[in-house]
Amino acid sequence: MKKMMSLAAVVAAAVPLGLWKASPSSAEGAGVEVSRSDERSAVPGPETTFTGDVSVKPLFEPNASRNFSSAEVSFTPCARTAWHTHPAGQTLIVTSGSGWVQEWGGPRQNISAGDVIWTDPDVKHWHGATAETAMTHIAIQGFVDGRPVDWMEHVSDAQYRPGQ
Repeated sequence: MKKMMSLAAVVAAAVPLGLWKASPSSAEGAGVEVSRSDERSAVPGPETTFTGDVSVKPLFEPNASRNFSSAEVSFTPCARTAWHTHPAGQTLIVTSGSGWVQEWGGPRQNISAGDVIWTDPDVKHWHGATAETAMTHIAIQGFVDGRPVDWMEHVSDAQYRPGQ
């Protein structure tokens, strides 16, 4: 299994470019941090880990108090992740559209706005838009040994649309 660029790596690449900034809403060290939407730009999902047009907008990264990160990920019709696992599991919250999620060896499942999906640690899976509908979700994943995800091979067209 080939490991590829992680979501954390996408965010890390955005930091030096000024695409990711967290701005405190009040005095330094006040305990409340506000990350302004217009200060966090979406970046294209890397071709090494996604098929089709995908945008990834960082929401937050781990800090001294939390060991998990989050991003808003938007998929155009037919766009999807590659197969991957998360060492600490993953929660997806579908915010618009509809899509599919599939565990390795299991059936493809429909997901729609309002659905919350939990994937156990180290379960090989993929998720993305349906062939006809765009989909956006919030992805939340923890870190183990500094990594939130292990990327694998791309989902083939035959795996994405079996029987076609």
